[in-house]
Amino acid sequence: MTRPVVVDANIMVKWFIPEEYSKEADALLDDHLDARVRVVAPSYALVEFTNALRKYAVRQIMDRETVEEALNILLEMDIEFRDVDRGLVEDALRYALDKGITVYDAYYIVLARAIGAVFYTADEKLLRRLAGASP
Repeated sequence: MTRPVVVDANIMVKWFIPEEYSKEADALLDDHLDARVRVVAPSYALVEFTNALRKYAVRQIMDRETVEEALNILLEMDIEFRDVDRGLVEDALRYALDKGITVYDAYYIVLARAIGAVFYTADEKLLRRLAGASP
């Protein structure tokens, strides 16, 4: 079976918007498309991704058609979007309180732990908060 990796919406956005860490995100996507890894994310990541695209449209960085096309492409990438699990939400709350991060971010981490996956993010603020901590 292909090794799972958990990605957050920041990584997904990098697949469509050339920004810092896009090269690394693209390499991860290539691994997914070549079936070397299986990208997994909580279902709400899709909403976070779509909202980020909306912000790019509002700022006129992307036009509406491009935003809609990006969403459709993402939906065709065979990403495993998992429903939010009650037990993991409880774990995420505890982790968030312990580490001083959002429950949204903590959920990605506890999901990765639960399925034996590595968690990837391009959220520098989150990475700084977790620096020195064992996720």
